[in-house]
Amino acid sequence: METANIQNESSQLLHELAQLRSINEDLHAIIRFSSDGLFVVDRHGFVLEVNRAYEEMTGILAKEVVGKNIKDLVLNEYFDRSAASMALESKSKTTIIQLIKKQKYFVVTANPILDEQQEVKMVVTSVRDVTYLHHLEKQLRQAQQMNESLSNTLPLKRNEHPYSFVYASPPMQKLYEKIKQVAPFPTNVLITGHSGTGKEVLASMLHQLSTSDRKTFVKVNCAAIPPELFESEMFGYASGSFTGARKEGKPGFFEQANHGTILLDEIGEIPLPLQVKLLRVLQEKAVTRIGDTKQRELSFRLICSTNQDLRQLVLEKKFRQDLWYRINVIHLEIPPLSERKADIPPLIEHFLNEFCQQYKIEKQIEPEVVQTLTNYAWPGNVRELRNVMEFLIVSTTSSFITSNDLPENIKNNWDFEHPSSNDELDFHMSHSPIISTNNKSLKESLEEFEREQILIAVESSKSIRSAASLLGLDHASLIRKMKRLGIKS
Repeated sequence: METANIQNESSQLLHELAQLRSINEDLHAIIRFSSDGLFVVDRHGFVLEVNRAYEEMTGILAKEVVGKNIKDLVLNEYFDRSAASMALESKSKTTIIQLIKKQKYFVVTANPILDEQQEVKMVVTSVRDVTYLHHLEKQLRQAQQMNESLSNTLPLKRNEHPYSFVYASPPMQKLYEKIKQVAPFPTNVLITGHSGTGKEVLASMLHQLSTSDRKTFVKVNCAAIPPELFESEMFGYASGSFTGARKEGKPGFFEQANHGTILLDEIGEIPLPLQVKLLRVLQEKAVTRIGDTKQRELSFRLICSTNQDLRQLVLEKKFRQDLWYRINVIHLEIPPLSERKADIPPLIEHFLNEFCQQYKIEKQIEPEVVQTLTNYAWPGNVRELRNVMEFLIVSTTSSFITSNDLPENIKNNWDFEHPSSNDELDFHMSHSPIISTNNKSLKESLEEFEREQILIAVESSKSIRSAASLLGLDHASLIRKMKRLGIKS
């Protein structure tokens, strides 16, 4: 009787196992052939299964990821972040927008499956491709931004300057209003600002908005004219006035600008003895060519620009006070880009569109890249921003520009012209052996120091995220640094 009971129980167990096996196979079949992309990990974050729909949607094959930990997959840039990892930590349903292989966006929902003790047994993640929706949303956002900024953008003539007057900040709005006010009058204008802030753009705007906008606009780089050629270039010369002179003579820059506008860029570079001759022309509004006796009366709009403090040069007796009074009737000062952060996003958008049209390519820039660029110090101002945007557009192979594509100095927000404004660089400079006997370069020393600090933080933390917090970095930045330095999680 007992033997019969044992046989019955064994038969029942075998039947139940067969049923479980059948259910398991059915579940695997459901997962495998589901039209939704499914991605399953165990309680430790190791990938158990990836279905066919997931492979087709994402381009990630099961054989690439099954058996691997999701943290390693993030580190190796299969995707930018993991909803499954978040669900494991929170033990709750988690939905995020995930960028996979730096190309496609997906809505990802991770559902943790809990056991009787309310511990996570596994996490089942479903994905839905929203790349096209994301693209449409981005286009809509760009269109809205363009619509909002139309009144803040004055496009210049194609042959005037490579970028327009694009702004969003209150200081630049105030400056724009002042330009519109003074442009119609032929008053002398002095434009000051750091190199690369766009002084030439303002000069072009003044010319366009003035009564002489259909006439000549002559731009003169005073720093590029040798002192011995200053008079002949600025005021011209008569026929046969000196050896090598043109037989027919030559009009100077001021004559060329007659009834138009002349821009004297970097006027602070003009040597003191030559300033007297320039002052005479400005006072009399007339020039006499070298080797000639005829005085030629002129009508022109004078704009001067400089990145120097002319008032200080006057005090140092390096710039004539009477010349300064003559050119400084209206003063327009452009603040550096670091003091008008609100202008950076519209400038990024403007340069993105400009270079995409110029090179006939399509690129999109991620929001976190815009944020990083906005936080950067920009010692080279708008000119530097324009160069960086051109670099990003022509050097990236993907259609999406991500933080990984940024130059290292911008990723780390280093300002080499003003290092004291950046705590991270100050810390490196004070703790790294810049001058040492180990023959290491500054870059090698900084990387070694970074590696040591990251290893200490990772070893003393329970997760990469907490290590990032300890180091004062965001999670994605730490992962990028670890990858660059060859540190395994």
